Amino acid sequence: MKVGIYCDSGINGGHEEMLKRFMIALVGNAQIETLYILAPRQNAALFGFVEDLARAHSKVQTIGLSYTAESIRGNAFAMLRMTRSTASILRRLKLTRLLIAQGTIVSGLAGLLAARVTRTRSVSYLPLVGDGPDSGRLVDRLKWLVKRGVYRMPDEFITLNEHLRAKLRTLAPNARTTILANCVDDRFAQSTLTRSAARAMLGLPDDGTTIVAHIGRIDFTHKRQDFLLETIERHADAFERTLVLIVGEGPDAQRAAHMVQASPILSAHVRVVGAQADVLPYIAASDTLVLPSAFEGVPLVMIEAVLAERPIVVSRVSGLDAYLPETLLFPPGDHTAFVQRIFAALDVPMASLAAEFRRRFSRETFEAQAQRVMTLPVPSRDAFDAASPPRSDVLEK
Repeated sequence: MKVGIYCDSGINGGHEEMLKRFMIALVGNAQIETLYILAPRQNAALFGFVEDLARAHSKVQTIGLSYTAESIRGNAFAMLRMTRSTASILRRLKLTRLLIAQGTIVSGLAGLLAARVTRTRSVSYLPLVGDGPDSGRLVDRLKWLVKRGVYRMPDEFITLNEHLRAKLRTLAPNARTTILANCVDDRFAQSTLTRSAARAMLGLPDDGTTIVAHIGRIDFTHKRQDFLLETIERHADAFERTLVLIVGEGPDAQRAAHMVQASPILSAHVRVVGAQADVLPYIAASDTLVLPSAFEGVPLVMIEAVLAERPIVVSRVSGLDAYLPETLLFPPGDHTAFVQRIFAALDVPMASLAAEFRRRFSRETFEAQAQRVMTLPVPSRDAFDAASPPRSDVLEK
């Protein structure tokens, strides 16, 4: 088999980290003779990883893209040029399958269109699934209609859980949809770093102050750091002996910093610490983590926190209630419930949940499933059976 991987993201976030692990798993698959990886040179972290992988494994071939999805977004002419350029590459490669990394269904669009033009079998990896137009406005309804059309373009989907799989099968009933659960580094479960040692390492108070951390891309539309800041201002008394850390970078990093600087309450209780090469010390130093997202896949920080036996309070969205107990969930948009869950989480026992997560999200399970889903027989469209292959018990709650 000749398999391709296409990623045009200029970001090196959670989706890209999972894609790297997918690449490593596919390198170990004997059925794959050549693995072509198309990635943007501008994404230094991702492209550097791909180059290192190619140097270590002769079956890996690197193809540098001259653009990122962000650089051509909103430019129809640039999208057309990049689609034609990518299609030319795909005609030459004659791939069995092309895996397209998609944070949303319209990301990776040049690769998806190129696959469609060249009739290359496309596999969409990790597209987040929308629930419909954001409002009743005509422009939002039109955008949703376009997205619905794009959902029908991939031949296959690889998603994270049954909740997302069911939504994809509604939007794209003729596409095969398989489940591949995330995995994280074993060191989150094996770390001996204590809370006190982590705080000393990071220069954080260890005097009875409660430390709450939000770790992730600073994107108000997605990760809702603005909602967290609003919650602190509305319930300042509850956060009197609390320090909140916002760890990450992203399009709204400056807005978050300005919100903190402009508010005496936030300035006293919040630190925006930026992106960190290693988030384990921040997880270990925390009493509770929070993730008040508007939508999610299966966030890596949730898995990492639970493996480190730290409670994480998340909004009840995107089927996350299949992973966490009621005591760690709150209705999205409810500031009062969010505060109650944050401080009640300090008493939530985590050992049994951590043991379950070690089973569900192991690297061994991930690599075995990753190799299987990319080498499944290609069905003919006329004889297609939409049912996924049997699920592993690692996906059961």
